[in-house]
Amino acid sequence: MKSENSNIVYGRNPVKEALRSGRVSKVFIAPGFSDKEINPLFEQYKPYIKVVSNNELTSKSNGGVHQGIVAEVKPYEYLDLDEILRRSRKVDIPVLVILDGINDTHNLGAILRCCDVFNVSGVLLPKHNSVQLNATVAKSSAGAINYVPVALISSINQTIQKLKDNGFWIVSTDGSAKIDYSKIKYDFPVALVIGSEGKGVSPLVVKNSDYVVKIPQYGHVNSLNASVATGILLSRIRS
Repeated sequence: MKSENSNIVYGRNPVKEALRSGRVSKVFIAPGFSDKEINPLFEQYKPYIKVVSNNELTSKSNGGVHQGIVAEVKPYEYLDLDEILRRSRKVDIPVLVILDGINDTHNLGAILRCCDVFNVSGVLLPKHNSVQLNATVAKSSAGAINYVPVALISSINQTIQKLKDNGFWIVSTDGSAKIDYSKIKYDFPVALVIGSEGKGVSPLVVKNSDYVVKIPQYGHVNSLNASVATGILLSRIRS
């Protein structure tokens, strides 16, 4: 399945990773553009590279910080859940991330970045009431969007049951939880549920979870950014 969103990426790192992954269809660069890591990647794209003005780059990136390079990429493709499960069987202790109510593109991009760092087998994204893959997500992910498999799901709770049937244990995060996330030994296939900063993980998902954990907080702000929480939890799961 393909994303229906814009397929423009900009900035040196996102474009570099898109070039490496073979997903680029056109490249637009500023006059005199040069980058020691990107220039060698241009060889296979020579017919598709065009030098344009900085004003045109700014227009193509919708005013974003383009750093002298913008690329058109092939539409982002989603895998289905069965394919992600098939791939996860090749990993000794697979980890999946389920996103419940994440609607901020920057958060999703940063979460994908965390998932790439900690070798997550797939991210499961609801089809409705959730942000989808697009250029802003690509930029925020620093290129991780090209490497982390993402599946669209219709129902989180139906998906949870299927994951349980395939040997996964469901770990949700909730501020009212009694269990400190660091006290669990994550030696089993994990499906980590991350909720939105405002509403958190939905009550029925919490009810259907095998573990509900919290990250102890000692400051004045009562919630963590969803991507920061994801990074903290994945670091512990992978330790």
